[in-house]
Amino acid sequence: MSSSRTDKVEVASKPQGSGTSRGPANARPVDITNYLLARSNELAQTWSTEICGRDLGQGTGFDGMVGRFMAQLTSLLPWLLGPHSAHIQPLWDRTAELFGVMAAKRGLAAGEVIEEFQILRDLLIRTLFRDPPPEGSLSLRDTLRINRIVDRGVTLASVGHTDAMFFQYLEGPEAPGQASPDMIVREADMQLALVEAELAQIVEVTPLDTAAVAPGN
Repeated sequence: MSSSRTDKVEVASKPQGSGTSRGPANARPVDITNYLLARSNELAQTWSTEICGRDLGQGTGFDGMVGRFMAQLTSLLPWLLGPHSAHIQPLWDRTAELFGVMAAKRGLAAGEVIEEFQILRDLLIRTLFRDPPPEGSLSLRDTLRINRIVDRGVTLASVGHTDAMFFQYLEGPEAPGQASPDMIVREADMQLALVEAELAQIVEVTPLDTAAVAPGN
């Protein structure tokens, strides 16, 4: 199994004593990045469990796929607040939109995919209140950025869902070659593997073990 998601990742930052203020308004990106990285596995597991516990869509055959999406999204989120954000943003966008596409193929309605993604915001709020970052490491700017990141994810998941439903409507229920659940899962796995490889290349870390957050593991 690859390295634990809770490992502290070293990110380049200014050394102490360089004259940088330590007040909340000047918090270093490395602080909130490592805070979220240390909790990303827990966030992914809880998010996946809450979604699968709702028993929406086409049954438990997609639970493992849902777990992998949660793992990928929670592993991308911390890096969006650090120095790699410009390179990570396209990966977040692709993953969120793909989540919406796969939600449509799971049989979810438009409002249901939005509710599933909004769970992340609730989990982040609960985590920040239950176990707040060290004093000065979470600025108002970071808080607003986290909120905007989740908003963008919700929007793109909705876009992906709408696009998938539109094409399903054009094809019609009797269209040949309708994808089976196994085909849908394999398609998602391939796309997520590409995102994971690109993330590893950008931040130079070992790819994370996304299967670890699938329910039952």
